[in-house]
Amino acid sequence: MEASLFTAALQGFNNLFDPFVVLALTAGVAIGTFTAVAPQGIGMPLVYGMMVPVVVRWPPIRAIALLIGASSVSAICAAYLPVLFGIPGGSGSQATVLDGYPMGRRGEARRALGASFMAGGLGCLIGTFTLALAIPVAKPLIYLMGSPELFVVVLWGLSMVSVLAGRRPIKGLVAAAVGLLIATVGQQAQSGTMRFVFDQVYLLDGFPLSIVALALFGVPSALDLALSRLGVEQQPAPLKGSLFEGVKDTLREWWLVVRCSFVGIWVGIVPGIGAQTVDWLAYGHAAQSCKGANQSFGKGDVRGVIAPESANDAKDGGDLITTLLLGFPQGTTTALFIVALLSLGFLPGPEMVRKNADVIFSIVWIQGIAGILGTLVGFILANHLAKLAQVRYSVMVPVIFVFLLMGALSATRDPLDLVVLVGFGLLGYAMKRLGYPRPPLILGLVLGDLMERYLYRSVASYGYTWLYRPAVIVLAVLAVGTLAQTLWSRRARSDKKTDAPPAKAGGFRLKPQFFLTLFFFALFVGALWFGQEWPMIAKLMPVYLVALPGLVLAAVQLYRDGQEEGEKAQAAADMDEVFSTELDRRTEARRTLGFFAWFGGGALSVWLLGIVVTLPLLVLLYAWVEGRENWKTAVPLSAAAFLLIWGVFEYTLEIKWPVGVLLG
Repeated sequence: MEASLFTAALQGFNNLFDPFVVLALTAGVAIGTFTAVAPQGIGMPLVYGMMVPVVVRWPPIRAIALLIGASSVSAICAAYLPVLFGIPGGSGSQATVLDGYPMGRRGEARRALGASFMAGGLGCLIGTFTLALAIPVAKPLIYLMGSPELFVVVLWGLSMVSVLAGRRPIKGLVAAAVGLLIATVGQQAQSGTMRFVFDQVYLLDGFPLSIVALALFGVPSALDLALSRLGVEQQPAPLKGSLFEGVKDTLREWWLVVRCSFVGIWVGIVPGIGAQTVDWLAYGHAAQSCKGANQSFGKGDVRGVIAPESANDAKDGGDLITTLLLGFPQGTTTALFIVALLSLGFLPGPEMVRKNADVIFSIVWIQGIAGILGTLVGFILANHLAKLAQVRYSVMVPVIFVFLLMGALSATRDPLDLVVLVGFGLLGYAMKRLGYPRPPLILGLVLGDLMERYLYRSVASYGYTWLYRPAVIVLAVLAVGTLAQTLWSRRARSDKKTDAPPAKAGGFRLKPQFFLTLFFFALFVGALWFGQEWPMIAKLMPVYLVALPGLVLAAVQLYRDGQEEGEKAQAAADMDEVFSTELDRRTEARRTLGFFAWFGGGALSVWLLGIVVTLPLLVLLYAWVEGRENWKTAVPLSAAAFLLIWGVFEYTLEIKWPVGVLLG
């Protein structure tokens, strides 16, 4: 066992001796750095959503290097905004503002940045080392699992992700059921039954996974940017002080770095805590354990920067432990990473540990190298990266349009890809706006085929006696126990946080979320109706395992939607982002309709005129008309889009885009 793992680790390292892997890793570091610094609402879910449809056509290690490089560095370089502008650089760097910004205002910005880079780099390495140690511990246990045990593990992971839905875990379970239902679209492998195809050849293999993920997460994130139109209006803190002084502070507080790194790893591994809490847990630990913290924390204590930054970067290692070894994610970014791995031909979880241990070790090596590169980038470019925070939304939104539409057509190059992109983009917007978490849906879509395969093998091999296997019973007890504990702790935490009085019973009110729940309810009813004529093997999963429980859950949620005063989207999901705009309803509605008019019109124009003609024109018109940019900005931006689409992809890489129906 040890020899095989050593061989896998060596092979994983050898996989990196490819110049294109190094280039992809470097590009990922650059993308992650920009994502961390730009305050325009560009988070990793949006970046992953745009990159996944493109990189799934690459050799696997190159694609993984780009994705891991981006996500690793986005955490390490997230301290620029808290220190220089007093703005959180992401969900895990909110606590950094408390001490980082006061340090910046009193002329110690470079010291705070140096401490954050060093603490983040060390935290990333500690998390990576823990991930590497987890592989030999988990591998012997994984070899004891058969199809019944794997089915329970997958169901367990899906249920755990689904209940991470704030005060209303039923919403997460409904979303997961919808994802599982969508996963059954297409021809059923064992019986050949056509399920929910409706004579559409496009649906024979189901919906393209990468396009659905791009639509669910990319489109709402771009809309969030168009709504908020954020920009840093205040002057940044002066970039003074010494980076090396912050390095010395971090090395002096090495034991604090180690403790807070393991806090981050724990948050990454244990379901139900939520990535948004990692920095606060580490900050609270430091405030309780550091000498003199009561007097200095919140006033510019460098330890208040070191603690959250080390935990935030170490959390990625914990996230990857559950993602790679068990096959279920802890957040939106790792859910999209699973989508990428599946599209590349890998099955995260026990099967990947058995068959592709070298790829897992490649991820370990890439994670560690990316952490080192991200730290170096922070130190070398400290004087220049703050300027990226000034990029305007009117430049970013049309660029995002380009990558959204290119990403959609890069999957199958079928015009119906555009319909899927717009349709699931609207669904993603509705879920994000009305408090339905999206990660359970995408995870249900990802795991649906796998669950059905394990279920079929279990029933075919053991009948229904597999339910009595000792390992299945133990795993089921653990699943139910952790699920109950998570629900209980989250309810207690939610009750403690909310100051609002309980909702009044009696009156029935139609809230917007009621209609989204009604839509899901109708999907389950339709599944029961169309599935009644299928053979048992074809309807066991979509009808009995998904539609019937989903119908009950949706009915319960419909009742709650009508009885309650209406819950805020912010209470929806700790593992999903929410719209944070404070616009009045009329302005929000006008900007939302305008966004979808531009986006839908762009998709229609791609179908009519082709991508090479449409996208440069779309960039030009959006920047000039909607963004009110001058010609000196709009024209070069449009020219850059044309050079990317035609010059790089079509001419150099020989990727032929479909021409429009009017030109073809």
